[in-house]
Amino acid sequence: MHKKLCVIGLICLMSLSFMTHIADAEEPIAGPWLWMIVPTDAGVGGQASTDEDSLSEASKGKVTEEKVAKNGAKEGDEVGDYEWTPGELPANGDINVCVVNIKMTKVADFNDVTSYALLIIESSKKQSGVTMGTSSDDSLKVWLNGEEVHRMAVNRGRGGLPANINGYQDRFEVDLKKGANLLMVKVSERGGGWGQYVGIDADFEHNIDFEGFQPVEPAGKLATQWAQIKNAR
Repeated sequence: MHKKLCVIGLICLMSLSFMTHIADAEEPIAGPWLWMIVPTDAGVGGQASTDEDSLSEASKGKVTEEKVAKNGAKEGDEVGDYEWTPGELPANGDINVCVVNIKMTKVADFNDVTSYALLIIESSKKQSGVTMGTSSDDSLKVWLNGEEVHRMAVNRGRGGLPANINGYQDRFEVDLKKGANLLMVKVSERGGGWGQYVGIDADFEHNIDFEGFQPVEPAGKLATQWAQIKNAR
């Protein structure tokens, strides 16, 4: 009986570890993130797509960047030709490798495409004015709890692996509330490499458990928002 209890306890601990990941402060977050990709017209990826709502275009307006940045998404829900799919970035931040590994695409050198990566940042306390670092290939936009907190409309390479928060291309301050904080990162790729590094100089854990996430929208709108996202097929 004692052995059975030990085994059950070990399984429970392993399950919890799989769902909730403790972050090493400042290091790029590998994930898992929840991913969506949307191809753009030829020649208009990267900088030119920074302010284009690719989710809205792919879903004919049923899903938008604003809705997902506030409410998250569900694994398996469709936007255009793709499903929201969990996956971890490799150490070099290569999005293309990630989406091939999780079977979202077979294209090994995907150009003119936009990715959306979702993550819940769990903070045990309110943390104001913490530094977030980002590097991207190519252009980048970041939302936290439904608010746009950073935008970099450029065609660039993402550089090397950041050793600390000062090693990221962009650094900016954000406020983490106590509990769940919804992070959405958009990277628009023009050509060549496609990747991201995202780190936060703060104490937090992260997961992609959007089933239990309380959205930014008032409670009365929750069912409507989820229905709109789920029906975008």
